[in-house]
Amino acid sequence: MLKNLRLVALLLVLFASPAFAQDGGGLLDPNPGVMIWTVIIFGFVLFVLYKAAYPKILGVVEAREQHIRDLLEAAARDRAEAQALLEEHRRERDATRAQAHDVLAEGRAAGERLREEILAEARREQQELLERTRRDIRQEMERSVAELRIQAVDLAIAAATKLVHRNLNDDDNRRLVREYVEQIDLREPSGTGVGA
Repeated sequence: MLKNLRLVALLLVLFASPAFAQDGGGLLDPNPGVMIWTVIIFGFVLFVLYKAAYPKILGVVEAREQHIRDLLEAAARDRAEAQALLEEHRRERDATRAQAHDVLAEGRAAGERLREEILAEARREQQELLERTRRDIRQEMERSVAELRIQAVDLAIAAATKLVHRNLNDDDNRRLVREYVEQIDLREPSGTGVGA
C-alpha cells in the first residue's frame, strides 16, 4: 500500500500542471522550489495518513483476515462435527439393521415354534379323535352284538318252540336259551372276540 502512495506522489510530481511552474517551463522542466514544496506536502500528507488512516485501514484488514480465519476454523469444526454425526448415524443405522435382522430371525423362529406346536396339537387331537372313534366303534359293535344275541335268543326261542312242541312258558324258554347261549360263549376261543 505504501508503494502505491509513493507511485501516486511521483506521478503527481512528474505531471504537475505548468501553472505551478514559475518560469513558465514545461512539465518536464525541473523547478526546485515547487519540488521541495511538493515533497514537503507529500511528506506531511503521508505522515497524517500514516498516523490517522493507516492504523484504521490495517485494523479493518486484520479484522477481516481474523474474521475469515474464524470462519474457516468454524467451517472446519462444522465439517468435523458433520463427519462425526455421519459416522454416528451410520453406526446407528447398522445397529438398527442388526436389530431388525435379529427381530426378524426371532419372529421366524417363533413362527416355526408356533407351527410345530400347532402341528403337535393337531396330531394329538387327531390321535385322541381316532382313539375315541375306535372306542365308540367298539362300544357300538358290542351293543350290536348284544342286540344280535338278544335277537338270536328270540329266534332260538321261536325255533325251539316249534321244534319241541312243548308247552313251556315264556320265562322258561328264555332261561333255557340263555343257558344255551352261555354255553356257546364258554366254548368260543378268546381270540375271536369283537374288536380284536
